[in-house]
Amino acid sequence: MESSEVVRLARPRTGHFDLGTGYHGDLWLDLDALFLHPSRLRPYADWLAERLREHSPDAVCGPLEGGAFLAYAVADQLGVAFLAGYRSATGYRVPRVPGGIGGWRVAVVDDAVNAGTAVAACLRELRAQGAVPVAVAALLALGEASAMVPARLGVPFYPAGTIPSRAWPAPECPLCADGIAVTPGADDGQ
Repeated sequence: MESSEVVRLARPRTGHFDLGTGYHGDLWLDLDALFLHPSRLRPYADWLAERLREHSPDAVCGPLEGGAFLAYAVADQLGVAFLAGYRSATGYRVPRVPGGIGGWRVAVVDDAVNAGTAVAACLRELRAQGAVPVAVAALLALGEASAMVPARLGVPFYPAGTIPSRAWPAPECPLCADGIAVTPGADDGQ
């Protein structure tokens, strides 16, 4: 799988960005651009589905917005249920389904994982409903995400591509401490 194409499709920019998740970072991705031409993502969705197939998921969950588009495509490829993760005041919520998801094996798929806040919130919600998270997959892993997801969230992680970057909790941001202004134009959180 050639990851440079998916990186190019995300149109990375460097600077000082408020990621909209309580974190600041030095890289911004145009995640909406990833979904402009769905056929370009098909090989990556297929690749992610093949990685997740070995975990025998009953469902694939994706945080809205972009993550849900990708998770839906992966669920379709696997022939399993799709669960949307809706942003709420407390993280993400997964609507109840008839009969519940207790005991279901669920994979979480997102477009990009940086600090992992959306993925972690979806995993917490799934566990709270009795599901068994089995893996996380993403088009892109930023910075330390490839090591952080398995270590902190306790599930295997399969990124189709990786991009070096750094992210910090906003109060600890060294760019802020150095007086570097937040780069304008990055208004939809990652």
